[in-house]
Amino acid sequence: MSDRRRSRHRQLDASHQRSWLTGRYAVSEMLAAGAWPVQRLCVTSDGREQLLEAVADTGLDVEVVTSDRLTELCGSRHHQGMAAQMAAFPYQGLEDLSSLLEHDSRDRTLPKLIVVCDRLQDGHNFGAILRSCDAMAATAVVIGDREQVGVTPQVARASAGAVNHVPIVRVEDLSEAVGVVRKAGCQVLAASEKSNCDAWKVDASLPAALIVGSEARGVSEDLLAICDQQIRIPMRGRVGSLNAAVAAGMLLYELRRGADSAQ
Repeated sequence: MSDRRRSRHRQLDASHQRSWLTGRYAVSEMLAAGAWPVQRLCVTSDGREQLLEAVADTGLDVEVVTSDRLTELCGSRHHQGMAAQMAAFPYQGLEDLSSLLEHDSRDRTLPKLIVVCDRLQDGHNFGAILRSCDAMAATAVVIGDREQVGVTPQVARASAGAVNHVPIVRVEDLSEAVGVVRKAGCQVLAASEKSNCDAWKVDASLPAALIVGSEARGVSEDLLAICDQQIRIPMRGRVGSLNAAVAAGMLLYELRRGADSAQ
């Protein structure tokens, strides 16, 4: 395939996959969770029985199409015979954050843990962070509505389905959301490679909000100014930094490990 044709394929994938979730696992997981509204469900004949079973109690219609037609619709040849066109993701709002903090439905044996994403723009990073948040039983993830990637099919796939299980709160003002979290008794921690405080020195037995900054700029000055502590992951090798998703996963693990040790 020529470079020109590859470029057209990439453009097609980028434009279509903003609304189409593809793949048998991803679509089945989303349908089972029932949290993200579906506008259209399409399947090839070999996946029809599995999809009909998945939507049996939902009342959704299923369109049976050819593999070529499904590729045309969703813009990807890697659909595994199943694709769903998604409606807007149902984010929770600032008014819901206090309720989530008060009535945490996750692991109640652990202290509350909020993750605040500050201007993350890479969908794979955001999805991977959501996956780590689910693994570490985070109470909720808070994102802003500007300079921040939202929940897309790409993010859903990168999260391995975690978008269906982790409460995601989208707000206009992250500083205001941090204020709500602090009022609920959480210490506010910001990930920063410039910090002198190693992550394991934090009292992880306390409820916490962890702020993870953008891939290029880190945590904004406004948020750094209102956090209680900046924390770092000591780097022992020659590379001076980690990407946002890896850093968030390591910090979340350390906070949960510290909480378990304190019990």
